[in-house]
Amino acid sequence: MICKKCGAEIESGLIYCPSCGESIQLVPNYDVLEEELLSRVVEDKEKAKDERFATGVYKPVAKPPVIKTKTENKASSSSTNAIVRNKDFLKKIAAFLVIVFFGVIVIIPFLGSHSYNSLMNRAIEAESNKQYAKALGLFEEAYNSDKNSFEAIYGVGRMYYKVKEYDKAVEFLTLALELEPDNKAIYVSLIDAYSQLGDTESINELKQMAPNDEIAAVFSEFFINPPEFSKSGGEYEGELSLELTSNEDECQIFYTLDGKNPTTSGKLYSKPIKLNEGETTVKAVTLNDKGEYSGVVSETYKITAAKVQTPVVNPGPGVYTESVQISIDVPVGCKAYYTWDGTNPKEFGKEYTGPFNIIQGSSVLSVVIIDSDGNAGPIFHGDYIYNP
Repeated sequence: MICKKCGAEIESGLIYCPSCGESIQLVPNYDVLEEELLSRVVEDKEKAKDERFATGVYKPVAKPPVIKTKTENKASSSSTNAIVRNKDFLKKIAAFLVIVFFGVIVIIPFLGSHSYNSLMNRAIEAESNKQYAKALGLFEEAYNSDKNSFEAIYGVGRMYYKVKEYDKAVEFLTLALELEPDNKAIYVSLIDAYSQLGDTESINELKQMAPNDEIAAVFSEFFINPPEFSKSGGEYEGELSLELTSNEDECQIFYTLDGKNPTTSGKLYSKPIKLNEGETTVKAVTLNDKGEYSGVVSETYKITAAKVQTPVVNPGPGVYTESVQISIDVPVGCKAYYTWDGTNPKEFGKEYTGPFNIIQGSSVLSVVIIDSDGNAGPIFHGDYIYNP
């Protein structure tokens, strides 16, 4: 070892220089590689420092990210959730207050205006102002609110009648009549509605329901009874005689056989109508002394050839010198009529009750058989000469 002060050689183990007496500092051995690495680290730091100030502007060194512990994260998350919950709660309160406000301002008045009493009052007001369509809608809404209310049912029927929807009017007026069977006003509306629909049958049925004389009189005021047919429509054999009658005082009956309207094209009825073979539609109407017509009634008749046979007469036609009795075979349920002058026995004949004597001279015997339905068979004609 060499003394740093005087350069003299110092033996190992001495702590003072023998020449100058300088104390010797013992330095531990070190690794050359470590020394070199340490030197480089110092150089790098100095270099980095020089680069930070190379442009004359300080460049701050980015700080490493701070890693929060689990405890810190949990506390932060709890705080955030609490804030969110508070905001949601406030939103719900605000929404609730809006709904309450809307209910007070809008819903309650709306419900009040659509209550049964309010609807009925508005409907009656609309009816009084002749706003029948509007009144109908309000009465219907009231009816849907209370389907057992007579006032609502009658109101709906009355308004359907006003707007000329007669089918619907009949439906609701009939329901109203079931609740108040002695309501004269309902009868009046029903009669006219049926009349507008041409449903005379329903008018007659309604007439039978009249609970008192006052309502029964309504029918004579508003309805003229149509003619009645002596025979109903259908199929008949042989010639048919049809009579038309009416129970109206001082009235006339007009009819057609070609399907035309008797009100405008009818023929005045004065005697029974003869219907011959074929199909015929008879239409008739009553006209009262005020010039008002009843509803038109009609019947269709299909007439086929009579099945009644030609009468069998004994003895037959011929010349006789002695008196003989004439007999006619009459089927069961039928009648026979005869004449000696050739006239129509159906109109002018004498009913056959048993054999009768031939008459003197030259005569034409005419005989017809008529069944229980009034159907006449072919007429027998025979020349008889009796000269004693």
